[in-house]
Amino acid sequence: MDQPLSSTAQSIPLTDQTGRSFTLGDLKGKTIVLTDFLTTCQETCPMTSANMNQIAQAVKASGKSGDIVVLEGTVDPARDTPARLAAYKQLFGTNADWTLFTAGQQGTAPLWKSLGVYYKKVAEDSPAATDWYTGKKLTYDVDHQDLVMIIGPDQHLKWVTTGTPNAVGTKLPATLDAFLSDEGQANHKHPQDPSWTTEQVQEALSQITGSTITN
Repeated sequence: MDQPLSSTAQSIPLTDQTGRSFTLGDLKGKTIVLTDFLTTCQETCPMTSANMNQIAQAVKASGKSGDIVVLEGTVDPARDTPARLAAYKQLFGTNADWTLFTAGQQGTAPLWKSLGVYYKKVAEDSPAATDWYTGKKLTYDVDHQDLVMIIGPDQHLKWVTTGTPNAVGTKLPATLDAFLSDEGQANHKHPQDPSWTTEQVQEALSQITGSTITN
């Protein structure tokens, strides 16, 4: 692929888990690995996050942290504040080395629409699950597309894969493992097709950057 990002995608203000503000446009000159998620997802997102953390670790091990940025952006800005994103990332331990962000309640819809990513607020399942962060019952859920995209240093979309994250054999943080629904537990052990792996993303990164990205 070689599709330029829209001016909308490049300019929407984003805030990471530390409260730092930036835009995708600020990252011009770097290769970006980007996916969507929400911290209350019980079906796929803990596995997505585990994979993104592993990809970031491979980037670091390859000495390319200055050239490649690994990002995971929420589709649930009402709940996923920077403080909550920080708490979620902390569950993965001190070696967690990727960036979580929110575009806020004004920027989230136009950001993901400009990137062609579908999501929709829906009713919570019954009985409602208990939020791992607040200890309160969840009142809604967000259906969303599962995908990973790679944006080149020229701010052009270079690669996209869709499907369930394949994190078979990867240990999840205990809090998130316990939070998974029955469907989520099944997805962790036997991902539905189509699915994507960290190795596929690392191979694509290697081809796009011309550098070997591996743990």
